Amino acid sequence: MALSTLINNIKSKQGLRSAGVYTFTNFFTKGISFLLIPIFTNPKFLTPADNGLLSLFSSSVIFLMPFISLGLTQSTSTDFFKLKKKEFKDFFTTGFALTIITTLLSVTVIYLLKDFLHLKYGFPINFVWIVPAVTFLNFCSEQITGLIRNNNEPLKYLGIGISKTAVELSIALLLIIVYKFGWMSRVTGMIIALVLISGYALYYSVKNGYLFGKIKMEYIKTELLYALPIIIMQANMFVMGSSDKFFLANDHAILGVYTIACTFASAIVIFSTALMQYFSPKIFLLLSADVVEYPKIRKLLFYYFAAMAGSLILFIIFASFFYHLFINVKYHEALKYIYFIAAGYFFWTLASILYSFLLYYKEKRKIIVHSVLCMIVAITSYCYFIKKWSAFGAAIAVMVSYFMVLIITIIVTKKYLKNIFQAKN
Repeated sequence: MALSTLINNIKSKQGLRSAGVYTFTNFFTKGISFLLIPIFTNPKFLTPADNGLLSLFSSSVIFLMPFISLGLTQSTSTDFFKLKKKEFKDFFTTGFALTIITTLLSVTVIYLLKDFLHLKYGFPINFVWIVPAVTFLNFCSEQITGLIRNNNEPLKYLGIGISKTAVELSIALLLIIVYKFGWMSRVTGMIIALVLISGYALYYSVKNGYLFGKIKMEYIKTELLYALPIIIMQANMFVMGSSDKFFLANDHAILGVYTIACTFASAIVIFSTALMQYFSPKIFLLLSADVVEYPKIRKLLFYYFAAMAGSLILFIIFASFFYHLFINVKYHEALKYIYFIAAGYFFWTLASILYSFLLYYKEKRKIIVHSVLCMIVAITSYCYFIKKWSAFGAAIAVMVSYFMVLIITIIVTKKYLKNIFQAKN
């Protein structure tokens, strides 16, 4: 009786509809990609080596993101609720000016390192400009989706998600199937879709008065100071989530098989990301109140944790069936270790929502300490397990690393967790 009452109370809330739209959008956009995995893993169109090179490309974008964005996506998410509209306009404009400069600097640095990157990892020469360009366009895409989410406009979020996915994948399929364009088919579709979304981001930002404010030195100084812990934090994100790909990069075929397993297991992260689109703004809004209602935050965390536990259970039950159904046999070797990856991703989804408290309060010292500790754990795990068992070892390292990250995150956020879980209703 109590459970049915709880479910009815949840359904009656308008927020659940918004959460549903965010969740559907993320699952639709990623789900379409999952349905196309049989094509993307078919050696007739893309070989394991092609998928390995695509993994290297994606990992390079993730690596470069903190140096181009300087933590501005995180600052925008929190300062949107803290600053007055005129102040936010100046802050937002200053941020875009900074990212244009860092993008140009990134092109220069990668060009100077192009020979080393080619010899060490097999980087194609066109990565020199493609990686920084896609990283900047990804930043623009994240900014517009963040603004729409903060403005609580789920239907616009839905429209952008579906449009981006439709353009990207339709172009990629055309180039893969008809023109046999190989791995560049996916990259080309991605670039065109991101250019269109960035164009809409410019329109939306101008229309809502977020752009063409003053470029203020005070915001540059503040963001550069804030950028250091954010760069370290996102460097940690890269080490945790993508450096395993570089450890396996000496064999693009093995990397391709492992990457598809990571992509498949990332269904758990996709679900988490979808939920976070709803939960994070709600938590930030509650934290920004004059009197923080900790019981409401506790309730949000409870719903989130329960949903993530359910997603892991469903993955364990159905992963093997869907892998055999959709994934080419050349990639079935990964079934030996995919559950380790899924468990690791589950631990990460729990840590990520707790970590958002450090971002909201801009706990620079704790962010740095947390990030450094996590990087040490990840690099140590990857070096040991990958050297010992190659891709199987990488999967074990993912599980071990993310479990340790969860423990570290609980420790560094214990002050906030104490307030949340000891507060009386």
